[in-house]
Amino acid sequence: MKSRHRTKRAREIIGVFLKYGVRSAADPALMRLAFEELGPTFVKIGQILSTRPDILPDSYIREFRRLQDDVRPEKFEDIRRVIEDDLHAPLDKLFTEFDEKAAASASLAEVHRARLPDGRGVLIKVQRPRARETMTEDIAILKSLSRLLGFLPLTNIISFSDMMQEIGQTARQELDFLNEAENIRKFRENNSGVRYITCPGVYDAYTTSNVLVMDYIDGISIGNAEALQKEGYDLSDMGTKLVRNYFRQVFEDGFFHADPHPGNILIAENKIAYIDFGIMGSISHGMQEKFNSFLFGIATNDVDAMTKAILRIGVRKNSTDTDLLYEDVGELYNKYISASLNDINVREIISEVFNVCKKNSISMPREMTMLGKGMITIEGVVARIAPEINVMGLAVDYAKRRVLSRKTGKQDMLEQLESLYVLFSTGAKIPAKMLEFVNSALAGRLKVKMDYSHQDEIFERLNRMVNRIVFSLILASLIIGSSLILFSNAGPKLHGVSLVGLAGYAGAAVIGFWLLISIIRSNRL
Repeated sequence: MKSRHRTKRAREIIGVFLKYGVRSAADPALMRLAFEELGPTFVKIGQILSTRPDILPDSYIREFRRLQDDVRPEKFEDIRRVIEDDLHAPLDKLFTEFDEKAAASASLAEVHRARLPDGRGVLIKVQRPRARETMTEDIAILKSLSRLLGFLPLTNIISFSDMMQEIGQTARQELDFLNEAENIRKFRENNSGVRYITCPGVYDAYTTSNVLVMDYIDGISIGNAEALQKEGYDLSDMGTKLVRNYFRQVFEDGFFHADPHPGNILIAENKIAYIDFGIMGSISHGMQEKFNSFLFGIATNDVDAMTKAILRIGVRKNSTDTDLLYEDVGELYNKYISASLNDINVREIISEVFNVCKKNSISMPREMTMLGKGMITIEGVVARIAPEINVMGLAVDYAKRRVLSRKTGKQDMLEQLESLYVLFSTGAKIPAKMLEFVNSALAGRLKVKMDYSHQDEIFERLNRMVNRIVFSLILASLIIGSSLILFSNAGPKLHGVSLVGLAGYAGAAVIGFWLLISIIRSNRL
């Protein structure tokens, strides 16, 4: 029975792709429509794919970002059954109040408000019935079809089998609410010393792999600038705190919120409250160092450091031409060399770095793509409430201080090095193009390009000269040959003179006369 259902679902998947013409046209919009028709599992797959700009073209990323969870809530009886089965008690015994209407409804779960017997308000995240089984089945079907899905345009860009494996791993983590509960606890512990950061507490006695019960935080979405201003919040201060804390999550904790959109960040009681910890990013200490090196390369206009950092961070899928990579990074460097950090857009530079990686067959690890997505989202949030804040400038400054502090270990040396950096970057500064020239020469990538602006004219003159030499040789040969024939008195004669010799002289005279006229006309005697 299970095998028959899987076969039917496989036919449905292929049929929908064919219906939208995916076989004959690599149209990202059609791919998105196909994903939407195939249901919640494919919506989630598309959302996961939208976080991979290092392997997908921008056109696909833009379309997949449009995939939204627009799913009808489950019947309340089904939600009740999931809660009671997992918590082994009737709903009215577990909660004194329970809002049957879902506060939020997504592809894999929905959220309800409730109240515990002690009076505390909570949010209950309940996994949809059969959500785990449906997604597991669909991913298994896609894995088995990976060899047959050659007609999909995406298979020319990515390894479908590897992508399904990554999606399966991500989905399993997101479908197990015990993982999310652990994420909340870890985030709370990491930020326990930050007075302006908070997150909901988790009720372990009410939490299973299918049910997650956490504190209800009554706050204002950080994206609602008007409401925040009415409450008297300093939006610039909130934006700066948000950015600095996010860099702390990345560069110090190595554990960061990977989906910090306005719906997942509230402002409550003068604190920034993160909610929904289903998608979190982890970045190892080694990867932190590599990413710091890349940002420091941007700060110091060092193409060599930027390129080496990319090679250390990325995974080379095929043979990578290092010289071509240096050229591409150099072009990116030239674009931003004269720009102030305040003019650099995080989304733009991350997108361009990923494009350079794609062009040179370098794949970014998932932790870096999640970090890139998180930084882009944070920049978007800050732009809505405090557009005067420059995220890239704060990021580079943060990385610069960390790199310098690790290299010295002493505050006075840190200040000296920072002063030296400021001196060279703003004072007695080598002209940017000269610095680029020196860097290229030292790296062995210096190239000389010669521009022959009049090469056609030169080649034409050379061609004429060669033609004249050839005609001159023919002329000389005719004269010499005709003279020998006349001397030997060979062939038919006219008045005792060889006609062949006379003909040779006549030909030589014609050629000589034509050559003389052409030289005179060219005015180059």
